[in-house]
Amino acid sequence: MSITLEPDADGTTLRLVHDGLTAEQAAAHAEGWNHYLDRLIAETSSPAGAGPDEWSAAPDSIDHISSAEASLAVLLGVLRKLTPEDREKATPCENFTAHELLEHLAGSLKHIGGALGAEVTDDAGAGPEVRIAGLAQAALEAFSRRGVEGTIDMGFAELPATVVAGIINLELLVHAWDFATATGQELVVSDVVTDHVEALALLTISDQVRASGSFAAAQPVAETASSLERLIAFTGRPVAV
Repeated sequence: MSITLEPDADGTTLRLVHDGLTAEQAAAHAEGWNHYLDRLIAETSSPAGAGPDEWSAAPDSIDHISSAEASLAVLLGVLRKLTPEDREKATPCENFTAHELLEHLAGSLKHIGGALGAEVTDDAGAGPEVRIAGLAQAALEAFSRRGVEGTIDMGFAELPATVVAGIINLELLVHAWDFATATGQELVVSDVVTDHVEALALLTISDQVRASGSFAAAQPVAETASSLERLIAFTGRPVAV
């Protein structure tokens, strides 16, 4: 396959040309380019920009790592909009202000990254998005290299790697909701991701874990609740019913 830029007949417009694609590949490429070019037009023509891109947060192949990467993308979009005025706002994570929750999240990612053997550097003076991106990326890259087989020594206990993967997914996505709720942002995330993280939560948040104080009791949700609302309620956070 090759990609070239060719001028149109009038010589004023360049066309992006893909060669050597099958019909299926050509259709997929056309769908992708049309999607992102439409977003580019919206980004440059609207004062509000293109808004969150739900498609980019819905991996074609969902697993422990890809769901965590998608959750990180959602989280960073929320952290990008935090302002100094948000620092002392209360969050749905009980007894945590936005600043305290950021410190908690940074600490969790440092701990997980260290347990995975990553070289973790915490730039505490960086903005929230940059700081968390660096910590999370180091942990996820280490997890991707290691895989989710066997157990991981977390210092306080030897845990199955799948449980640690569940923890990092919950840290990224649920706290994204916490930050968004505290600051009046809309959290846009694909059901592909929330369904997967909800399944991980069911395996990760046991009665013993709740008894330790890490999570409150699961909260009620309406029968029509979204996948994200079910996940949030299962972690002990109240949602509208």
